[in-house]
Amino acid sequence: MDHKLASLKSVIRTKKFDAAREFYHSILELEIVEEYDDGNGSRGCILSLQGAGAFIEISEIKPNHSYYQSAFNKSIESDKIDIQIRTNTIQYWASKLEGIWESRGPIDRPWGSKYLYLRDPDGLHIIIYEEKSQ
Repeated sequence: MDHKLASLKSVIRTKKFDAAREFYHSILELEIVEEYDDGNGSRGCILSLQGAGAFIEISEIKPNHSYYQSAFNKSIESDKIDIQIRTNTIQYWASKLEGIWESRGPIDRPWGSKYLYLRDPDGLHIIIYEEKSQ
């Protein structure tokens, strides 16, 4: 029996579900692999980084839902956590985002990588990066 961890899914609680879905699917080009709406104040979708074994779930849970917690409505006030996504073509993303989504970069980092900084509709810090050329 194989006990290794097989993939990773991060869940993002959003106050702006429609905007978040558009951002992750249309802007960042993540594939929607599942969508749900329990009809009781919770809806969301799971998006895939194609072939990478990494998933992001965006979830909206309204105050009338039994799973709701007051923290779900708080704004992101710090950069304690961010999502970093590696690409082989940072210039593609810089060009794609220009004029449609606020971003900063690409910026050369001291270790040789290039970083493009942006935020999702709820203010979560997103970094798209290209590793140093080998």
